Amino acid sequence: MSERGVYIGRYVVPKDREYYEIRNPADTRQLVAKFPKLTREDTRGTIAIAKDAFLKWSKTLPVERAKILYKAAEIIESRANDLAKLLTMEEGKTLADSMFEVIRTVNLLRFYAGLIVKDMGKVIPSQDRNTIILTTREPLGVIAVITPWNFPLSLPAWKIIPAIATGNTVVWKPASITPTIALELVKAFYEAGLPEGVLNLVTGPASEVGDELVTNREVDAITFTGSLQTGREINEKVGRQNRFVRIQLELGGKNAMVLSKNGDANLAVELTVRSAFGLTGQACTATSRFLVPEDMHDEVLSKLIERTKKVVVGNGLRQGVDMGPLASREQYEKVLGYIEIGKNEGAKLVYGGQPIKGGEEFDYGYFVMPTIFDQVTPDMRIAKEEIFGPVLAVMTYRTLDEAIDIVNSTEYGLIAGIITRDISEAAKFAENVKVGVVKVNKPTIGLEPWVPYGGVKGSGNDIYKEMGEEAIEFFTRIKATYIGY
Repeated sequence: MSERGVYIGRYVVPKDREYYEIRNPADTRQLVAKFPKLTREDTRGTIAIAKDAFLKWSKTLPVERAKILYKAAEIIESRANDLAKLLTMEEGKTLADSMFEVIRTVNLLRFYAGLIVKDMGKVIPSQDRNTIILTTREPLGVIAVITPWNFPLSLPAWKIIPAIATGNTVVWKPASITPTIALELVKAFYEAGLPEGVLNLVTGPASEVGDELVTNREVDAITFTGSLQTGREINEKVGRQNRFVRIQLELGGKNAMVLSKNGDANLAVELTVRSAFGLTGQACTATSRFLVPEDMHDEVLSKLIERTKKVVVGNGLRQGVDMGPLASREQYEKVLGYIEIGKNEGAKLVYGGQPIKGGEEFDYGYFVMPTIFDQVTPDMRIAKEEIFGPVLAVMTYRTLDEAIDIVNSTEYGLIAGIITRDISEAAKFAENVKVGVVKVNKPTIGLEPWVPYGGVKGSGNDIYKEMGEEAIEFFTRIKATYIGY
């Protein structure tokens, strides 16, 4: 049966709701599943269920919560191949990238399971005799989790896992084009023994489901990853309500890779191609600007084009494919639109720039060639705006200070990378770029679950980090207790 349900306290397949279709972006003839369009009233009821479940779940011992997380990790790990295949069919990325996402989810489960039984407070010496001061971390309540489609398993996992690990309950709205893999994640939690109502899954339009999650006064915190525009709208809506609620916003990037004059050009080209065209460029961490020393430009551009020609595009289920389709028709049209913008702005298209058509593999999917623009200047839209596709802008610079200025010239501040053999250059770069993550001789894509992550400027509200031990801070509040004896 293609019709799938949701979790409103428990698994429900609504009979009186309109269903929408999920199709494989590599072959739109293939129906993956159908999901219900829930209403504002459905969402409101789900929040109430999560609020009731919080009363008991928040009192569950951390060791008992940890057991469920460890069990969920075992379940997901045992199904890794099937989950990776489903993720590829739904989102389009390669099987290798999907498997990486599955394994990262397993690692996140085990990391937070270990963390919550280790350290959730501290003892502080008092200025008074016969006094002990303790701090403890307490859960907030109901957490609204709103996530995008580009990492439909591991990105929600790094929000949901620390939320429920610390005793909160969750109402999760996945992206409308990737709910099938989301459903499998929730199922794994409940098979592992999660009590009813702790983790809820709601699908449907952002105008109703998403808006209710953002504006409902029974929601105690909102964690969102998505576009800068939507993040600003969420922040504004909550602000107009005149209430205090925690908001965590991760809002994309316009990441640059800088090749230093002292760097390895071959390494720079390899890492840039992987970071720009891997995941079809559909990652907040993708490289979209490549800064090259002016006197190395011709040599590096030639190497870049030759390496890009070797990128194999196709259905992510096929072995040997490096880059799958764009995830939806909307993304497909957006990327092609930006390619036209780049041409009209005067940038020089030196590779790609066209849809890929022809034959069974390409005629029914959203395939676009990896695309390189040269002679891009900082004032161009393709150098400033997040395209979220396989489009790379090559730019030149004379001095490291100029390169840093170019890196900092957009409203985003997520990740920046530098390729250099000079430790002084690396240190200067890391100190002066306005980003949340710096990569030295590493690709901009790829994050480790135990390392804090988040951006500055337009890449996020920069109050609470995601992942790592620091993620616990968003989902808990600190209580200080003075004990005299």
